[in-house]
This record gives sequence, structure tokens and C-alpha cells, in this order.
Amino acid sequence: MSWNASVLSSISSDTEPTVVITFDSAKYIFNVGENTTRAFLQSRRNWKKTRGVFLTSVGTQRASGLPGLLMTFADSGLTSLNIAGPAGLLHFMAVMRKYTFRENFSVNPIEIPTSRPPDEPPDDIPIYKDDNISVFALSVSAEDQSLEASGSVTLPYSETSVVKRRSGKRKRSPSPAVPSLQEVISHPDFDPTTLVGDIAQEWLRHIVRTMFPGSAAKPVVSSVKVEHVSQPSGFNRPLPSLPSCNLRSTLAYAVVGPRVRGKFDVKHAEALGLKAGPLRARVARGETVTVVGKDGVERSVGPSDVIGASEDPGVVLILDAPSTAHITSLVKGFESGAFSKYWGKGPEKKDHALRAVFHLCGNDVFEHVRYKAFMKRFEDDVHHIVASRDYVPDPITFTSAAFNQLRLNHLDSNIFPVPNYSLKAKKALDSEFDLPSNTDCMRAHTIIDIRPPRPPLRDSEAEANDLFHPAALSGEPPSLSDAARTQFSEARARVDEATVPDVIGKDVTVVTLGTGSAIPSKYRNVSGTLLCIPGAGYILLDAGEGTWGQLSRNYGSAVWDVLRGLKCIFISHIHGDHHIGLAKILAMRQHLDPPPEEPLYLISNRMIFLYLRDHNALEELGFSEDARARVVPILSDEIHWRNKGRGGWNYGDQDQKGSRLAAGALCKTLGLQKINTVDVEHRARCHGLIVKHLDGWSVVFSGDTVPTQKLVQAGAGATLLIHEATMANDQVEMARAKMHSTFGQAIDIGKSMNAQNILLTHFSARYPKMPPSVSGRQAGDPVVAFAFDHANIKIGDMWKMGVYAGAIEQSFIDIADIEGEEPEAVNDATHVDIN
Repeated sequence: MSWNASVLSSISSDTEPTVVITFDSAKYIFNVGENTTRAFLQSRRNWKKTRGVFLTSVGTQRASGLPGLLMTFADSGLTSLNIAGPAGLLHFMAVMRKYTFRENFSVNPIEIPTSRPPDEPPDDIPIYKDDNISVFALSVSAEDQSLEASGSVTLPYSETSVVKRRSGKRKRSPSPAVPSLQEVISHPDFDPTTLVGDIAQEWLRHIVRTMFPGSAAKPVVSSVKVEHVSQPSGFNRPLPSLPSCNLRSTLAYAVVGPRVRGKFDVKHAEALGLKAGPLRARVARGETVTVVGKDGVERSVGPSDVIGASEDPGVVLILDAPSTAHITSLVKGFESGAFSKYWGKGPEKKDHALRAVFHLCGNDVFEHVRYKAFMKRFEDDVHHIVASRDYVPDPITFTSAAFNQLRLNHLDSNIFPVPNYSLKAKKALDSEFDLPSNTDCMRAHTIIDIRPPRPPLRDSEAEANDLFHPAALSGEPPSLSDAARTQFSEARARVDEATVPDVIGKDVTVVTLGTGSAIPSKYRNVSGTLLCIPGAGYILLDAGEGTWGQLSRNYGSAVWDVLRGLKCIFISHIHGDHHIGLAKILAMRQHLDPPPEEPLYLISNRMIFLYLRDHNALEELGFSEDARARVVPILSDEIHWRNKGRGGWNYGDQDQKGSRLAAGALCKTLGLQKINTVDVEHRARCHGLIVKHLDGWSVVFSGDTVPTQKLVQAGAGATLLIHEATMANDQVEMARAKMHSTFGQAIDIGKSMNAQNILLTHFSARYPKMPPSVSGRQAGDPVVAFAFDHANIKIGDMWKMGVYAGAIEQSFIDIADIEGEEPEAVNDATHVDIN
């Protein structure tokens, strides 16, 4: 039985480390940071036969790719999955309840306590076991437990509660008879925030079962079967406060492969008189039998007489030390207890063969003298793969999209900048660093064969499919086909000869970070659009998974300046492809040093603030009283363009007046005349946004919607309309069924509102590269442009996109020929974003 450990993604501008253990019959994934799904697509590796996902911690760094991956798994035919992680896993999964669910999929969450006293060795019992692997977990805590405290959380939901993160041992629920969960949730005044202890955990499990019931499964509550309902009582209320646990703790995993039995010695068996037949089969099964040999002597023959010694099982370790405060606990865990067998050197017999250790190291951990000493205590033949940001290069992850961007940069270097990357780490792993000889930095597509054992090597197919880096490093202009060269030349000539229109707001820049809908592809990330107002700051319109990575690739080291200058984020609705990347951006903002003086204003609806409130209990996003980088909520309904708050819900302290005062402060910060929302028509409650500047220009963002006159009225006379165009013009019925717009419908909306420019975005996965062309523009019609990931378009240059359309289309055709791709199969995955 052969198996291996491979690196799907490493630390980079747009990914975090993900390790995949692969057998012929199954896969096991360790950590799923943002862009894990897209990394699978880029690598051309599949996720089929995945049995388990194992998280070293819960939060945006290690697990923010989980919701997208779960929906992708379910839509690709996977029916069940085990998910293991530390304390807080159930809470983390329940946070997703309003946007992550699949009825045909079942999930078994395995939450592993992390509050075990440091002097108590872990039990030598696997947290997961099947016919391939046994997985053992070690809790790794931070030394300074005083850092666990967080402040109170104030958000616009029905109740204002205080969520505190505490350290220490988990308190047990009272032993006297307590009401079952079924009894509790059936009470008319049921409030999940009052639940504590085991019944709170049971409620979280019930939520997860409701999210992923399986096609034939029914949720079970306190041993009483109940009919599945999509939203049980309390489903839309805040989650219970987290139990006392160390949320800064991580898990280390030991993955132990199968013990392979030795070979059967047929010749020796026959010499002993054990011929082929039932007796030999019994010995092969481990029994001892009596036979008569050729010499007439009767003797007992057992497995040890005819079967060679079994192989010691191969072992892979995944260690996660996010800070130097975790080193002491990690070392103690290897000094005694179940993990001690994998550490140390000596001639004593061991029952395993440690092959590889993956080190996930936070800042300053890898350089720490104690961590280096810890690494050197492993056997000399162990391979160490280190993910430490300063010691890992930052190559392009999504090379297919970047290769096209490199070609388009030759067309217009301002609109299509080359994504930022580096093939050289900030610090080198050299001999002076005093490391084990088999130490290397973690690189994507690295494969280590565990059985039979082989040194690490790079996936040759992935190397061959990388067209970007060889082209970028050549220093030569990209190779273009004759057709593309002609198209490029003619387009540039037309731009040079054109009379440049003088429009108000011409220097306002639109950066299209993600232009696909529902699911990412090799060429398009999901929704995200950045609006840059010169001299004032930035507005982010939606933030699908991977938006932070797109920002990082677009701006390089200057991304931190952009993050500091980000004044407003608008989230149109609860569907995951529009906001799964939000928490990552808010979490990264907490790392700004010094902290930003001004707050970030977040405009969205109650459902978004509900999930952010729940997530903030796991890691600081900016909503606690003592947050380093504050976030000020603004309710979409309370800044409606007709100035009529919707009401119908008690939002606590953040009432109508509070939202409008915050909106006024935001306008003052960005130099706006006003900023308003408009309710549009979609499967979930959704809003568009109207931004009007004091200089006279305005930008209208549609959100997801069918054509609606509300948007026309609210955005009349827009300088720029950014409108979703999910479907082609021959798919009107499908667009209506899915509550989206076609290209032609979006253009008609722009014409109706007398918009000067229309930027179409949010294309279906049917069009991963180039959407069908829209022709027939008449004199006086607005400028119409298609959005592409990483385009940086000034409003004054929007007209160029129409001139470049033919050249862009030809470039995509060339890439399909170069990559040897078949015509894209229809991939109607737009249902993924339907609530």
C-alpha cells in the first residue's frame, strides 16, 4: 500500500499551508485556509475520495476556506465528511449556518478539547481511525494565558451580549437531571444565548446537523428523532457564549499509516509441510496450525514461521506554533506522553517510522533557539518542511490567470498590472542556521512518498502547467499568436488615436478583484470590487473568499497602506460568494501597526452582523470594545435612498439614528455628498449601493439582482454603473429563475438610468474566461466594459475596455491552445450562491 503527503498550498500572498495525505482509496486534508478550493482547481488535482478535514486551529488563518470547500464537496458528489478541530470547532461551523448548507451532505464534527492541563499527557487514543490512518492530536497552548481576554461585543442584533474569551479548564454541566435539548428548543421563549455547558454544545451540533443532514438523514436531538426543518427555532438568534477554553491553543497531529504485513515465504512454508490450501489460509490470517512435513514430523506452524516481519507504519507530523509563546507547550508535549515516541534519538526499538514533519511557524518561531533545538532532536532521516513567512518565497499561486494578465500587460500596463510575486524568500535557509540536514521551506506541489519512502520532489505536472513564471522570468515580451499580435496592435493604435473624454471623476479607479459568481475558477475569483477615491480612501464592494489575496497580489507590500486606507466595506447580501472573505480582511486589519486612527465603516444587513458577532467570539474582527482596529456597523435599511428604515427588528444600541450618524461620518471621511442603499430583487434580501461624491460623480453598485426599476430610480444619472451580468442573453428564463440578470438586461438598466459607463461583472462559471461579446452599441449609448480580475480601470479610461475587447478575447483563445484545454464544458454552478 503506497501513500504520500503533499503540499497543496504554502504560505503566500493568497494562500495558507494545506497538506494532503493521499491513498488510492482516500484523501485527508489538513487545514483549509482561503483559496483552498481554487488551489485544487489550479493544480488540476481533485478532492474525490476525501474522508476527513483536520484543522490545527479555527479562525480565518487555518479554516476560512472551509465553507466554500464544503459546498464544493457536496456539489461534486461527496456525501459525507469528518471534520476535526480544536475547542471552538462547533461554534466555528455554526457561525456559517446562514450561508453554508447542503441537504445531500452530512458532516461529522470532531471537537477536541484543548484545555487539558499541560502536565497531563494526552491519551494514546486516536481522535480518528479508519482502514488507512490513525490520527492522534496534541494540544499546544500559549504560555501567556493573560492574552486570552477580549472585550465586549456590540453589534446590531436583537440582544447585546458580552462575549469573553477565557483560559482554563472547561466547566462541566451540572450532573442533576437537566431538560433535553428538544424540550429547551420547543419552549416559546427559547433563547440560545442562555445555553451553557453540554447543552450548548448539543445545540451547536444540532445546528451542524441541520446544515448538513445528508440526503436520507434526520437530525437527532437528545436521542429523539425530529423532522428536518431548514431553520429550527433559534436558528436566526446569536450563538451561546463560548465555554471556557483556550482559544489560542492549536493542535498538532500525528498521522500514522497502516502497518504493512511482511511477505509470505512460500518456499519455506512448503518445506515445513504447509501446502497451499485451507491450512495456509488460516496461517495467513494469523492462526497457528499443525502440519506433517516431508520428513514425517508433526509440527506447529504459525505466522512468525512463514511470514516476514511487518513494516513499521509510516508517520507524518503536522505541527502548528503560531507564536513563540507556543514553543514551551509544544516541546513539553513531545517530552512525555503519546507524542514522545516520535521525538529523540537512540537505538531503542520503535513501533513506527517517522518520515516527515510539517512545521507551521508564526513570526519569530522558526528562528527561536529553542525551536531549532526541538527540530534537531528528531532522527536524522526525517524530512522537515517549514512554512515560515520570511523563509518561504512567494510565487504566483494562480498561474493561469496571471499568465493571461502578463499578456494583457503588454496591451495596457496601467490597466493590467503584473501581479506581485517573489521567487526569493526574505531570508535564506543556509548551513549557518544550524538546522537538520533534511530541512526545506514549504513549496506548493511538493510530494513526499511515505511508502515506499522517497525524498521530497516537485509535482512535474504542476511544473509543466506553470506558464507564468518561465514567461515572466524570460524578460522578453510575451509570445503572441499572429492573430493576437494583430489585435493588440490595432487596439493600441485606436487608443492612441482616440480623443480622450473628459469626465467628472475620471481619476477614480475601479479595481476588479473578483469577477465570477458562485464559485471561483482558475481565471476568476468570486465577487470583490475596490473603489479608490484619490486622496480620500477606499470602498470595498463585496468580499468573496480570497479577496485579501487578490488585494495582496494587486498591491504587493503596499497592501497594508490600502488596508489602512480602507474606509468602508459594503456587503450586499448573505450569500457566501459575496462575503466569505470579509472576516479575513477584518482579521488582517487587526494586525496594522500602529492601529488605524479612524474606524472602518461596514454597511450590511442584520444577517451579516449576526454571523460577524458570532465569529468575533473566536477571533477579534474589530467589534469588541478594546479592538485595535474598530469597525462601525451601518445597517443597510437605515440608509435607504428613500430615507425609510425598514424597522421590524430591535437592533439594540445601533438603531436608525446610529446608522445614519455613522453614515454621515463616513461621508465626511471620503468627501461624499451621500451614500445610500437600494433594495434589489434576489433570492436573499439584497441591496445595491449608491455613492455620490461632492465633486459630482456617482457610482452605483447593483449587488445581485434581476432587472429592477428601483435601481434605475435610485441611481439615475450615474457616472458608473457596476452591474451583475451572470447570464448570457439567451438565458433569460434561467436568469429569472436564479434571480440574476443577463448581459443585455444589465446594459438596459444602465441605459434607463442614463449611466455614462457600465461595467459588467459577476459572470457565471459557464464563462470562466471571456463572456460572450455584446455588440450593437449606438452613438450616445453608455460605454460598456467587461470586468476581469486584477483590472485597474480609471473611470476616465473605462472606454478603453471596449476597444480592447477583441484583443482580450484573442488572448484567452491563445491560452486555451497553449494549455491544451478542450472547450470549456458547461458548468452551471450558479446555484451555489442560492440561499
